[in-house]
Formats: sequence, structure tokens, C-alpha cells
Amino acid sequence: MRYTINLATRTYLDNRLINRIAFGAIALLLVLTVWNILDISSNMGELSRLKTEIAAIEGRLGTKPGGISEAEFSRQKSRIRFYNAIIDRKSTNWLKKLELFESVTPEGIALSSLIPDIKKDSWKLEGRAHSFKKVQLFVEKLEAAHNFSNVLLLSHQSIAVGEKTHGVQFTISCKVVD
Repeated sequence: MRYTINLATRTYLDNRLINRIAFGAIALLLVLTVWNILDISSNMGELSRLKTEIAAIEGRLGTKPGGISEAEFSRQKSRIRFYNAIIDRKSTNWLKKLELFESVTPEGIALSSLIPDIKKDSWKLEGRAHSFKKVQLFVEKLEAAHNFSNVLLLSHQSIAVGEKTHGVQFTISCKVVD
């Protein structure tokens, strides 16, 4: 005698257990959502409190303390501006910027000066080349590099390097993107 079981007619899923797990997961997610909302509101309150404290401290720093003359106070502020400018210049990675220029400078180009303009966030490049084709290649390489933008050839002129050799003196302006 052979016993056969038809597995297709009977459901073996425990719907009660699945419903309990789903409700538990939803309840856990709701608790986490409420906790995150409370944490965010607490952080927003702390942020507004810190902003008012910062404004109060900056207000006190802007005014002259008592017992100090106006000349001494302005002299001290100018010293602070001077040293802050030095710190800003020291925080720039000059070697990285020079490596960027070196990586795009083709053979036959001699850069004589690299002048940064901090206020305009641009650089002025002055140099010499064997021919105008080399200058054109240099400008194209600067434009193609993703680290440079707003590349402009400001001036160029033919110069006599020796009795028989001629060259081109040029000036280029560009912005360096870090």
C-alpha cells in the first residue's frame, strides 16, 4: 500500500507568526522614528542656542574693551589681520599648485613667474616659448586639464633671444580649481 500526500492543497505558512513579526517591525520602526525626531528637535534647539552665544561673543569682540586707547585698539586689530593673512597664505598647499602647473607645462615653455591673485582667486603666468605654436599648445593643455578654468591668453609678443633665435614672451591668466 502506497501513501501519498498532496502538499499543494495545504498551506504551511503560519500567518499569525508573520503578522506578529510585521507588527513588531512596524512598532520598532515607529519607536526609532519618534526617537530620531526628538533627537533632531533637540539638536535644532542646541544649534539656535549656540548661534545666539556666537553672536553675543562676536558682539563683544567687535567692541573696544575699557581702559585701552583707540590707537592701541586699532593697532592690535591691524596686527591680528596681518597674522590672519599669514595663516591663510600658509594654509594653501603651494607645492600641490606648482605640481599642477608643472604637469601641464609642455616642453619648450619656460615659466618666468607665477603670480597668485588671492582676491580674484586667479593666477597670472608669465613665460617664454620657442614659438607661438608652443604657447598655443600650453593654452590648450591648460584648458583641457580639469584643474584649470577661465584660461585667457592676455598678451604675447615676439622677442629676440639671440642674434639668430627668436621666441615668444606671453602672459596667461587662469583659475586653479582644487
